[in-house]
Amino acid sequence: MVVTKHPMLDTSLGFLKYLLTAFLLYGIFIVVERIRPAEPHQPFRKILFNLQWYVLYSVVSLGMIPLGLNLVVPTLQQWLGAPLWHIPAPTNIWGYGLAVLAYFLATDFFYYWFHRAQHQIPLLWEQHKFHHSDTALNVTSTRRVHWLEDPLVILFVALPIGLLLRFDGLELGILAFVEILWLQFIHMNLRLELGWLGRIIVGPQHHRLHHSFLPEHLDRNFAVFFPVWDMVFGTYYKPRRHEFPATGLASGETYDQLWIGFILPLREWFGPGYLGRFFKGNCPERRN
Repeated sequence: MVVTKHPMLDTSLGFLKYLLTAFLLYGIFIVVERIRPAEPHQPFRKILFNLQWYVLYSVVSLGMIPLGLNLVVPTLQQWLGAPLWHIPAPTNIWGYGLAVLAYFLATDFFYYWFHRAQHQIPLLWEQHKFHHSDTALNVTSTRRVHWLEDPLVILFVALPIGLLLRFDGLELGILAFVEILWLQFIHMNLRLELGWLGRIIVGPQHHRLHHSFLPEHLDRNFAVFFPVWDMVFGTYYKPRRHEFPATGLASGETYDQLWIGFILPLREWFGPGYLGRFFKGNCPERRN
C-alpha cells in the first residue's frame, strides 16, 4: 500500500516546525535576558501577548513573503533588465567577508530610510506604532509588528536592492537567518553597553533609545545594523552610560489586544478626521 502525504499536512507541519524553531530561539534569548535585564521584573503577560501575536502574525504574513520575493521582485527584475550592478562571487574568505559586509550595509541603508519614513509620515506611522507601543521591550518585541510590515519591507527594501544589486556567491538564506537573530539581539531586555563598539554596530542599548518616548530620543537611531547611517544623516543619538529608558508611546497607549493590533492601522486610516490630514505635521501619538 502506498501512503501519500496530503499537501495541507505538509504545510501544517512546516508551519509548526517554523513556530517551534522561533519559540526555541526566543526561549534562549529570554534566558540570556534574565542574566542582566535593562528592565527587571517585566510582566509575563507582555511576553505572552507578544508570543500570541507572533502566531497570528505568522499565519497572515508567511504567505506574503514568498509571493513578494519569488514573484514580484524577479518579475520586475526581468521586466527592467535588473539588477544594475553585480557584486562578483568572492574568491577567498576576505572577499566573502567584504561581500557580506556590503550586503548588510545595503540592506541597512534602504531599511534606514523606510524606517525613518515610518516615523515621519503619519500614514506609515499608523502601521508602525503598534511595534512601538510595547512598554516592556524584550526579545519577543521583535515581531510585535503589524502584518502589513512585510509587504512594505519587500516594497521599500527588498525591491530596491533586487533592482540595483546582485550578490553572487552569497548564501542569502543564511544571511536572512542572521538578520533575524540580529533583530532579536537588538530588541533584548539586556543591560549591555558596547562602549566604542557601539559606534560601529547597533546593540540593545542603541535600539532601546529608539523605542524610548522621551523627547530627546524621538526619531533617533533608525539603523538596525550600523549606526553609520544615523551618523551620516543626522539622526544618531549616542547612548550615555547607564542610559536605559522606559519604552512605549508618549500617549501611553498599548494596544495589547490581538484584534486591535490586527486592525489598528486600518481603524486609524479610515477613522474620523484622519483622511484629511494625510502627510501633514508630525505623528500626534508621539508628540503629546
